[in-house]
Amino acid sequence: MRVLHRWSVGKQAAEPQFNEDATACAHVKGIYAVSDGASESFASRRWARILVHGFRRCPVIDDQWLTHAITAYNKAFDRAAMTWSAQASFDRGSFATLLGLHIDSDGVSVVGIGDSLAVLDDGATIRETFPYSDPEQFRANPHLLSTIHDRNQAIFGTNFSTYWSFGGISSPKLFCMTDAIGAWLLSARDGRMERLRALQSEAEFIELVEMARTDGAMRRDDTTLLVIG
Repeated sequence: MRVLHRWSVGKQAAEPQFNEDATACAHVKGIYAVSDGASESFASRRWARILVHGFRRCPVIDDQWLTHAITAYNKAFDRAAMTWSAQASFDRGSFATLLGLHIDSDGVSVVGIGDSLAVLDDGATIRETFPYSDPEQFRANPHLLSTIHDRNQAIFGTNFSTYWSFGGISSPKLFCMTDAIGAWLLSARDGRMERLRALQSEAEFIELVEMARTDGAMRRDDTTLLVIG
């Protein structure tokens, strides 16, 4: 399998430098990752990038993996040189989702921490979604990975992974997306999945996102779509 599409639109399309979503791909290993940094937290753009690149290197999320990621994040900042307000924000931590895929010959292992969404599609029907299956689930506050180690304990007490077999699917595709487009999709899944399948260019993706935002069907937020098939 390979990446077919890899598109992202920031909250304001004209300001891509403020987009806090991140993706990473290792085609030979069959590893792909998406992260959505929480806008209200400190330097979440950097944290999201550390998470996806960490998953690309090692797709096994455990305490050691997370400690390594947090150490990499902390090394990027000189807290002593910050203003007191920046220090306070830094000390509250950064937060982000992590959606990770590890594809083998028979199927795909999916890690879903937070509200980024993975979809297994057979070209006519949505076979599976993870970690959410209902648009109402996007209304709750999700568990996110934090740069404050103790705040991640609740995540390790949950079932944040699954495995999907490709058995019986001749041409499986995987759609990975951040929460704004994920909630939009699950709110009218059949018709909207047809629209995602039909996308052929970044311009078409941007047009779909901007129209949905204007219509009020999609929340204005950083919006990323990664398609593998």
